[in-house]
Amino acid sequence: MTDVANITSDALAAVLENLDLDTPIELDGSTNIIDAVDSFAIVDLLLETEGRIESAIGRYVPLADESIFDAEKSPLKKWSAWNVYVEQCIAG
Repeated sequence: MTDVANITSDALAAVLENLDLDTPIELDGSTNIIDAVDSFAIVDLLLETEGRIESAIGRYVPLADESIFDAEKSPLKKWSAWNVYVEQCIAG
C-alpha cells in the first residue's frame, strides 16, 4: 500500500469510528464512499485526510473542490479514484 493509500485508509477509519453504520464498509478499490456515508462524514473525511497529509509532508494540501459532492464526478465514488485524486492534489 502506498503512503497516500495508508493516509486515506487511516483517515477513513478515524471517521468511521465515530459513525453508527447499519452495515460496515468493506474497503476495496471499488468502494463507493459517497453513497456509504452522509455529507457530514464526507466533510470529516476531507478534514481528516488534509490534516494527515499536512502532518506527513509538512504542508497543507486542499482536497475540497466542486467535484467532491457531485454524484456523477466525485472521486469518492470509487476508493481507488479517491487515492489517485489525493495523489494528484499533493503533486499540485
